[in-house]
Amino acid sequence: MPLFGGRASMLEVQNQALIKTAKERARRIEELECELQTLRETVEHQTDKLRRELQQARSEIERLTLERDFYSKRALALEQHNREVTEAATKYSLWGQRLERELAKIDPDGARARQFGAWSASQVSALEPPLHGAA
Repeated sequence: MPLFGGRASMLEVQNQALIKTAKERARRIEELECELQTLRETVEHQTDKLRRELQQARSEIERLTLERDFYSKRALALEQHNREVTEAATKYSLWGQRLERELAKIDPDGARARQFGAWSASQVSALEPPLHGAA
């Protein structure tokens, strides 16, 4: 029986070594599972944060797009209005110049007094209210 006794003690030593290794592996697996859980929570937290930031960015892009569209339309409308005002001013300026030339033909001596600059200066002074208290 000594043959079986030596084999039994060898198996016991191997069994204890396997049990010790299994316990160490189980402990390491628990550590890794805890680490994995922590990483999952961190990833979920970061993912939620990024989703919120993405939604905010989308909202901001939508707001800025609407704002850009509004100001683009407004700029186009103002450009069109400026063209119309410029055309009208040109038309009336040419008309005024034509009238000045015609009046200069009719009354050459009074042409200088009727020039636009002279006329507007005299009109401005005529429109200004008199100073109060001036005698």
